[in-house]
Amino acid sequence: MLQIDKAQMISGVQVYGDHSDPALFYAVPQMPSFRCDPEGQPIFMYLKYRQPRPGPLGQTGGGFTTFDTQFALDDATRQVILEQLRQQVGTGLADQVRLGSITWANGTAHINLSDVSDKLVTKVWNPVSPSLYGDNVTPFTVEVPDFGATLFAEAMQGKGGIVQVAYGMNGWVKLPAVTGWGTFHGFQFRSFVQEAKDDGGYGADAFSDKITELAINSDVIKTHVDAGVGADPQMVAKIEESIRRTVLDMATKRMAEQIPGYTGDRSVLEDYESIHREFTNIRIDDFRIDISQQTAVLWPFNPQGTLPNITTLVDKKGQPIQWADHYREIALDDPFFRSFTAPVRVNADFKDGLVHSVDLHIEYQADKLVTSDYHFETPNQVESFSSYTDGGTEEYQYAFKVNYKGTSSVYSAPAAPNKGPLTLNVDDLGVLEVEVQPGNLDFATVAAATVTLEYTPSSGSPIGDQVVFTKEQNAEQTLRYVITEKRDRPIRYRVDYRMPSGQVIERDWTDATGQRIWVRSPFTNVRKIRVFGVGDLTNKIDSIVCDVRYEDPGSGYEWSENQVLKGGDAYKEWPVPVLDEDAGTVTYSAIVRYKDGSIREIPDTVSEDSTITVGDPVAAVVAVTITPDLVDWNTHALVKAVLTCDGGDPAQRQTQSVVVRKDGQLTPVVFYLTDAAAKKEFTWTATYYRADGTSADTAPVTTADTNLLLPRQAVAP
Repeated sequence: MLQIDKAQMISGVQVYGDHSDPALFYAVPQMPSFRCDPEGQPIFMYLKYRQPRPGPLGQTGGGFTTFDTQFALDDATRQVILEQLRQQVGTGLADQVRLGSITWANGTAHINLSDVSDKLVTKVWNPVSPSLYGDNVTPFTVEVPDFGATLFAEAMQGKGGIVQVAYGMNGWVKLPAVTGWGTFHGFQFRSFVQEAKDDGGYGADAFSDKITELAINSDVIKTHVDAGVGADPQMVAKIEESIRRTVLDMATKRMAEQIPGYTGDRSVLEDYESIHREFTNIRIDDFRIDISQQTAVLWPFNPQGTLPNITTLVDKKGQPIQWADHYREIALDDPFFRSFTAPVRVNADFKDGLVHSVDLHIEYQADKLVTSDYHFETPNQVESFSSYTDGGTEEYQYAFKVNYKGTSSVYSAPAAPNKGPLTLNVDDLGVLEVEVQPGNLDFATVAAATVTLEYTPSSGSPIGDQVVFTKEQNAEQTLRYVITEKRDRPIRYRVDYRMPSGQVIERDWTDATGQRIWVRSPFTNVRKIRVFGVGDLTNKIDSIVCDVRYEDPGSGYEWSENQVLKGGDAYKEWPVPVLDEDAGTVTYSAIVRYKDGSIREIPDTVSEDSTITVGDPVAAVVAVTITPDLVDWNTHALVKAVLTCDGGDPAQRQTQSVVVRKDGQLTPVVFYLTDAAAKKEFTWTATYYRADGTSADTAPVTTADTNLLLPRQAVAP
């Protein structure tokens, strides 16, 4: 497959290398050209009406032209490129050097005449896409009104050019050996505090009702691509932009719904001396995507330019092309001269597909029956069916047969009517073709993926096959079968995943209506499991050995981890890939070892959520989230925050410090209290270290608001 970073320019043509074959190359011309016949004559015909033809909207037609464009090399340039490539690879591979064909997924071809004012051009017609095989031939048909007929004829002669063609092709390529990732951190916070007080004395009361509401949203997207030394900056930028857009799309879907604020009771009664209401709602969302080396992706190729006028071209003998050979004047108002020409071609992969050839039969009934038969064996072959109409309709009948490689079976299409150009798309006629790709399979978590496919034609025996992907065998695989009928039903497929532990996860049958099946990872979500060691891990507890298990009985999927928690390292977090975010249970057990040599065992316990606390029992928890979004990081290097909490009992005094940096990862600061009735307040101060080497301290603040929003800069005490 084409390796996008193995590029060089030879004779004005971009030449790429293959990802694995050092003797295989791909040449991509910088601009399209007219397609010519074997004698070098351009496939171009301009018919000018001797008398303007009335149109259905009152506009009169003046001329009609058909021509073919191609996105291919001429023979002379091809030989120059091959000769230079043979010199590059050396004598050992010189006789193996060849030019391959890019695997095109889709494409378009557009000419500027379709956007010109309708006073100069009436209509432009071309197929939905180029041929996507061979020279990517695209036929164009242009009708001009009476005003533009003479202008077009004159503009197509002499030097210069008037027809501008732009191809938009998307082909499968291999990325260079790059790795990359994208991350998203979303934070939403809502808080509500109401304090209502009455002095409770006689006479006129003094009453106050203070409400404080706070709403904070914070989203951070980071992307990174490791491309190594010498990588093309534009290519790296395209890859990184793709990652960024993917993360943004996922984040938009996941964070679209805002968390609600406080919607409860806000009323107060005069009989109450004081009322305190407090509400806090926090939502944090984190995820990460990764791309791996040698990923196959679609890459845009957009050759475009102005085609030279045909009178500036020469044929294979070096003779100038004559305008008179490609121009005719016709009298459409005379029934005897009324005629039509319909370009016909076949869109099929004759080289690598199962189609060997196509036999086309066309007949038109005028005053006599006109018939033509064509045999197609290449994608670049374009024929024309012409007939006088004798005043009748331009509708003709066509039928065709598709012949396949290695079999005598054929697909016969019944006769059908048509007007104008005819393109036979026969790729999926009588052929079942499916490309199976490993998608985003991570072979660190999946040992193998077995894809079972089934297709039942309307007649004949069912077709079944299997594809196995492993770390060693992870290239896409294309399956082709001759079914001698039009594919009109989906392919059923099922994926069985074998884990490194040996267990097998089976997925249900799925229908695929297209030609490509992406085998994706069975792990569609990530469940974060957090473990907090609680209690006095400084003076009383020596260590906590914790075993954590995740089990999904429905699929048989299991995960386990063992960790030791100590003072200064009492928090662990694991992003566990799971099949279903809402399925499965988290079970834990632990052994608490005390400094006096005693131990306490915590038996298997099912956690209600993914947050586990193990150690000495606590009655209350104060978990403080530090938010540094308001800090002026242009003038400050870091902030050191010191938090103290005693729950109202100096004997339980606990102090923790946190260093906050611009891009640092923060975990909650947690205080564990043994008294359920303890005050859930804490006191904090912060030291702001400026980039110029100076620092400043804030005044101590005592609060029960567990969302600590650091101010922009220190306010001196």
